[in-house]
Amino acid sequence: QCLDKYPVEVIYQFFNQSWWFIDVYYMGLTGKVAEWAICKQKSHRRVGQCTIMSVDAMLT
Repeated sequence: QCLDKYPVEVIYQFFNQSWWFIDVYYMGLTGKVAEWAICKQKSHRRVGQCTIMSVDAMLT
């Protein structure tokens, strides 16, 4: 009943955004770095290893 209040597109966007964060957290990124990686790789299907390597280079 609660899900009937929201359009399917909104639910889809929520799950899609959640999947991005799950993927990035699994790779070891957190907080602002995770948000940056998601924003940077939004047009791709997943956050690439190259992005993770560039984050590691910035942090060290």
